[in-house]
Amino acid sequence: MSPTASTLVGSLRLPELGLSAPDWCFYKDQGDAAAYYAALKHLGVAAVEMVDPSRFSATRAAGLPILNQSGPGMTRGLNRVANHAELLPAIRSLITTASAAGIPHVIVFSGNRAGQDDAEGKANVITALKALAPDAERVGVTLTFEMLCAQNHPDYQADHSAYGFDVARAVASPAVKVLYDIYHMSRMGEDVADDIVRHRELIAHLHTAESPERGVPRRHGEIDYASIIEAVVGAGYQGYWGLEFVPQGDVMAELQDAIATFR
Repeated sequence: MSPTASTLVGSLRLPELGLSAPDWCFYKDQGDAAAYYAALKHLGVAAVEMVDPSRFSATRAAGLPILNQSGPGMTRGLNRVANHAELLPAIRSLITTASAAGIPHVIVFSGNRAGQDDAEGKANVITALKALAPDAERVGVTLTFEMLCAQNHPDYQADHSAYGFDVARAVASPAVKVLYDIYHMSRMGEDVADDIVRHRELIAHLHTAESPERGVPRRHGEIDYASIIEAVVGAGYQGYWGLEFVPQGDVMAELQDAIATFR
C-alpha cells in the first residue's frame, strides 16, 4: 500500500486503503492459481485471506501477502469448556504454522449457543483465549475473534458486537483482537461506524459486503460505505478492508466494482 496514494471520500482525502480478498469467496473454480493471484494483484488487491497451503507459493510469486488463516470451532467452539481439550491444541498448532508462514492473523470463533447462556459462553471464550494469548504473543500472531450474523449463521453465539469487544477487552492481550465484519453486524442492526470508531483499538481487521444479499459493497448502498470509510479511516484505522462478498457473476468484474468503492 503506497503511503503517498490517496482517495477522496466525501470531503476527506484519505490514504489509499489496503484491500484483501478471501480465497473462499473468489478462488473456487479458478483453476490456474498463478493467473488468479496475478489478476488480483493487477486489480489492486493488496493481500489475500484464508489461502490453502497448497497455494502459498503462488500467492507469494504474485507479490500478495497472506493475511490470515481460519481456525476451527465455528459451530462447536470455545464457548464450551468441553471443547477446549480439542480446540486449544489445534489453534496452538495453527498459530505455529501461521507464524512459520509469515501469516499474521488466525481467526477464532465462539461456536453456537445450543441453549447456552451468553454470559457463560463468553466467560469460556475468555478463558480459552487467555490460555492461547501467550502462545500467540511469543510468535507475533494475532488471534482475531469474529462475530457473525444470525441470518447467515443461525445460533452462532457471538452475533452482536458487544460480545466480541467484551472478549477482547477481558483478555487484555495485544495478541487478541476483533475481526469486525461490517456486513454481519449491519444485518444485526448495529451502528457499524460508531462501533468501529469507538472500539478501534480492539479491531485488527474489517470485512465488507453489501446487505442483505452479501454482494458487492457500494459507496451508497444499503450499507453506506462512503460514510463508514470516512469515519473509520478518519479515526485512525490503518488495517485491511477485506472484500468478503459472494460474487454472482464474473468474479474479476465484481472485484473491480468492489475495489472502486474504496478508491
